[in-house]
Amino acid sequence: MNVIEAQHQRQQTAARILDTLDLERLWSRFGRPTLVGAMSYDLMVAPDIDMEIFHNGAPPIDQGFEVMAACARHQMVREVRFSNHLDGADEGIYWQLRVAAGDEDWKIDMWLLREGHPGPLSSWLTEPMRAALTDETRRAILTIKQAEAGNPDRCGSIHIYRAVLQDGVRTPDEFRRWQGRHDTTALTDWLPSPARPGSR
Repeated sequence: MNVIEAQHQRQQTAARILDTLDLERLWSRFGRPTLVGAMSYDLMVAPDIDMEIFHNGAPPIDQGFEVMAACARHQMVREVRFSNHLDGADEGIYWQLRVAAGDEDWKIDMWLLREGHPGPLSSWLTEPMRAALTDETRRAILTIKQAEAGNPDRCGSIHIYRAVLQDGVRTPDEFRRWQGRHDTTALTDWLPSPARPGSR
C-alpha cells in the first residue's frame, strides 16, 4: 500500500471514530469545535486526531467533564485524561481520549480554549496548509512522516511541513540533513505560502 492509500484509510477510520463518539455535537454545546492537525489537511500517518474547541469566555472545566463522561460510556474508549493549563503558556484545558479501533490504539487530543486566544494555534495552519499542498509535496510529507514514525526523537510534524513546503525537501534523508541545520524543538508560528497556480 502506498502512502496516499494508507493516508486515505487513516482518514476513513478517523472519521468513523469521530462519528461514533459524536464529538462535534457534544463539544458544540459549549463552544466551537475545530478539526486541526494532520486530519484537517489529509496528511495522516499516526493514529492521532486533534481538535481545538473555542469557548466564549474562560474555558469551563465542568462542561468539558460532561463531554468526556459521554465519551467514556463508549466501549471503544479506554482512557480519559485531563490537564489544566489555564495559568500556563497554553492558556487552555487539555483533554485526551485513548480509543481502541480494530487492532489499533488511537489518541484524540483536544484543547478547550477561549475565543480570541493569542496563539499560536493549530487552527491557524489549516487553511494555509490546504492552499499550499500539491500532489508532489503531499506525497513527500507523507513519505517523510512514515519514515520518522518509529523515531523516538522525532520532531513535530510542522517542521516536516516547513522543510518540504518552504525549503524543497523531498526525501527522509534530505529531511534529516535539514533537521541538523534547524531548531525543531521550539514552538513556531510558521505558516506556508500558497502553491503556485498550475503546480501539482
